[in-house]
Amino acid sequence: MKRLLILCAGITSLLALATAQADAPAQGTATTGVNLEIALTSDEHVSFTVQDYGPDLQDRGNFSYHNFITGVHYNVNPSCIEVSGNRARFAFVIPAEEGPLFAGTARVVEVVDNGEPSAGPSPDLYGDTPGGPGQSITNACNFVNTLPFGALLYNKPVTAGNIQVHN
Repeated sequence: MKRLLILCAGITSLLALATAQADAPAQGTATTGVNLEIALTSDEHVSFTVQDYGPDLQDRGNFSYHNFITGVHYNVNPSCIEVSGNRARFAFVIPAEEGPLFAGTARVVEVVDNGEPSAGPSPDLYGDTPGGPGQSITNACNFVNTLPFGALLYNKPVTAGNIQVHN
């Protein structure tokens, strides 16, 4: 009976080890919940958690967008993610069923983690492409995977919150 219990415990340990190895760690992770503003034309909130596992098909994440002036909001899963140093970049397709401007086109987002905010505005940066005709997810993921970091304009200052990028 003791041999049977030891054998069962050994098999259980091997199965747990195999499961842990199958869940390979991400190469990099970026998370945030921040408010953004462009002059008086937008009051936006974005939150996301993205994980770069290497090949695009293995990357995981979620991006949530809400514009409080226009009422547009959506949640998507990014198709490709690249995390390097204090920067993260990812792409997704703006959902067509929500009806926002550029619905059905791809958008590329790049964020920069410049440290923790102290007394004053966040030092973090947020940039994105506006989508537009012909912007496919294939083209957007090509940008995510090959464009040098810092190539996007950081046109939306982070007015509240904190971007965190971990490698």
